[in-house]
Amino acid sequence: MRRMFGALLILLATGAMLAPPAVAQDKTAASTSGTSGIGWNGWGVRVGGSSDPDQIYGGFHFELGEFARDVRFRPTVEIGVGDDETLVQVLAEVHYVFSKVQVWRPYVGGGAGWTWVNLDDVPPGYKDSDNALALMGIGGVETKMKSGTLLFFELKIGFGDDDPDPKIGVGWGW
Repeated sequence: MRRMFGALLILLATGAMLAPPAVAQDKTAASTSGTSGIGWNGWGVRVGGSSDPDQIYGGFHFELGEFARDVRFRPTVEIGVGDDETLVQVLAEVHYVFSKVQVWRPYVGGGAGWTWVNLDDVPPGYKDSDNALALMGIGGVETKMKSGTLLFFELKIGFGDDDPDPKIGVGWGW
């Protein structure tokens, strides 16, 4: 089962990185957030901390465009360590970006996906890992820096059994 999830994760990440950019997009219909349609718009990294379990985490995300005006698709992969467990979370996140705000744009949304937890120091006879459905509520603010890099601060609230609650992080996108 672990091999299947690992292979799926590698396949999804490789496919997203190798996908050609969407060159046939109509830029006249672009939203005020500057993108239009689903397609490769970049990637980024993220770091942060969580409570319950108390962990530090790191990961990456893909900017894959918009479903509709100001509704974007941003899949993420995050790995957390600490509190005697390792947690891997893969989410398909959807955010609504409040594009009327000019400098620091707020966004809200949610994500669904998969959480894998591996526990340390488990007594013999007990299961040391678990797979579960991941459900997260997401809110944050972002800004485009002078260099063109996207900087964001984010809060996630977990609704699944194995999801961290809450997660606070910072990220950068290119």
